[in-house]
Amino acid sequence: MPQATNAITLRAESVEISTDSGSTWSDISGFFNSIGIGGGERNIGEFFTADGDTPVLGAGKRASLELTIRILYTEGVSDPWVTFLSGYENASAIMVRFSPLGGDTNENMFTSTDGYVKSHVYPQGSVEVGDPTPCELVLQVPSIAKSIVS
Repeated sequence: MPQATNAITLRAESVEISTDSGSTWSDISGFFNSIGIGGGERNIGEFFTADGDTPVLGAGKRASLELTIRILYTEGVSDPWVTFLSGYENASAIMVRFSPLGGDTNENMFTSTDGYVKSHVYPQGSVEVGDPTPCELVLQVPSIAKSIVS
């Protein structure tokens, strides 16, 4: 098979959040920097019999996913940092959806189910470098579904 020539970067990624189970969405692309996704492992059971040398396998349930999200710290009343902090402090559900190519028609969209901010969202950084202040948080969600933007 020949080498791919159409690599996709995330530099134009569209990212939105919802605090009402997906009824309305707020675009946070202008505050968003990165997302990492961990977890989601499927439990696999095994059973050894006296007759065989290898196990009999069974597929179990999938674990939840952890979305590590990095955003810019700002203090506007409706900025993403305020929304995530409120979700963390009040244990209120938040959904995330993102499109690697920007969310135009016929592009992939990945949408989480309602999840909860698991780890802190407080600003962090160093005084000497002058970088804009980032915040990194972990949103734990049951699943992510892929769809096509229509």
